[in-house]
Amino acid sequence: MEQILLIDDNKAYCEQVQKTLALRGIELQFYINGKDGLRDAIQKNWDVILLDVFLDQDLDGLDILKKIVEVKPQLPVIMISGASTLQTAVEATKMGAYDFLEKPIDVERLLLTIKRALEKNKLLNLSQTLYKELSKQFTLVGKSEAIQKIYHEIDRVARTDTKVFICGESGVGKDLIAKLIHYQSDREPYPFVSINCAAIPNTLVEAELFGYVKGAFTGATESKEGLIAMAEKGTLFLDEIIELPVNSQAKLLKFLNDGQYNRVGSAESVQSDVRILAATNKDLNKEIKAGRFRRDLYYRLNVVNINIPPLRNRVEDIPVLSEFFLRRACKKFGKTITHFSGEAMELIKTQRWLGNVRQLKAAIYRMVLFTNSHIIDYGTAATAIQMDRTNETVISASSYKQSLEEFEKLYFLNQLNTYNWKLDIVARESGLNIESLHEKLNSLNIKINSKPDDDV
Repeated sequence: MEQILLIDDNKAYCEQVQKTLALRGIELQFYINGKDGLRDAIQKNWDVILLDVFLDQDLDGLDILKKIVEVKPQLPVIMISGASTLQTAVEATKMGAYDFLEKPIDVERLLLTIKRALEKNKLLNLSQTLYKELSKQFTLVGKSEAIQKIYHEIDRVARTDTKVFICGESGVGKDLIAKLIHYQSDREPYPFVSINCAAIPNTLVEAELFGYVKGAFTGATESKEGLIAMAEKGTLFLDEIIELPVNSQAKLLKFLNDGQYNRVGSAESVQSDVRILAATNKDLNKEIKAGRFRRDLYYRLNVVNINIPPLRNRVEDIPVLSEFFLRRACKKFGKTITHFSGEAMELIKTQRWLGNVRQLKAAIYRMVLFTNSHIIDYGTAATAIQMDRTNETVISASSYKQSLEEFEKLYFLNQLNTYNWKLDIVARESGLNIESLHEKLNSLNIKINSKPDDDV
């Protein structure tokens, strides 16, 4: 049963409310002393609190509200008063009150307000549970000095409201860093909202960020809140922020200065409490010099800078990441693959990985899909890597002879995998007789009996 607490200095009124709610199956406890009520409100788990504004005691209702909000910001507090003013109601709402009711309170309205507050509390608790489960999915994998430094940087800034600029090539995991900062911060129970600025049409940037009111422009048939409002009390991650038009950068700068913004088509200012994280894969100094990014906005955002090196510059992280993605892929696809062969791992480590961690992850997932054994061998790894190559070489060869040998090895492994290691078909498709195919495979150190066994 839901637990409701009432703090009001009028005992007769408290008893009346208690009986009224009991008839409707709602249990209510009350305190007529504000200090006792505040202590109980903080120490116990309540679903909703009803709080009188004017208490003829050392603490008045607004004092108690302030202290409850400081300790339990998500707990719905419904303010009640017999001599309220609009100014008091506004002040209580700004301080964090869920709603404001005037005495004498209509019973049906009280019940409806409590019901809505309970629903909000349940949704918030569910949201917190989901966020905690979701946060477990995000982890920074690697053992390089660069990754260890980023670990420390995240720990240092996560529980502050410091703005962070995350830099690095596409695919290095800038969005992961932003999520880790959010989920390790005090804003973790609230939304993490991410937007790729490059994906927003220039004409819609301000409407997307700040929202708009009905009739603000053609097609605005109803009011809509923007991304900033959606991220209220949480984190807004602006990925590829350099792609914002310069005029939108100016309005974002104003918002960063005072936390206020106007929805498109509205003259009313909205005060916001949201943390901003930003990222880019471009050279910031070059963009600033070219006039494509405001220097003052850069300084406002770049309080802390986290730079993620490309994967090719931290080769020691590749085996760790590969094993991590192998476990993830096996769980996703229901396979039991224990490890990579030595040759397969060496091949993976020699790649340039221009798409960084994102490209490596996709390749490992393909390897798992292609494998019918408990080990990922060289042929499977090579086939999976080759599938998304454009102008890259599959390996980094040091000589023409080595490059030719690697190409031939990859070619015949692909053919063998394609035709299920049926040598007569491979020979025919390769334009060789069976004896020549045997000689070629021997010269490339491809053993005929090395075909992976199917799962039993």
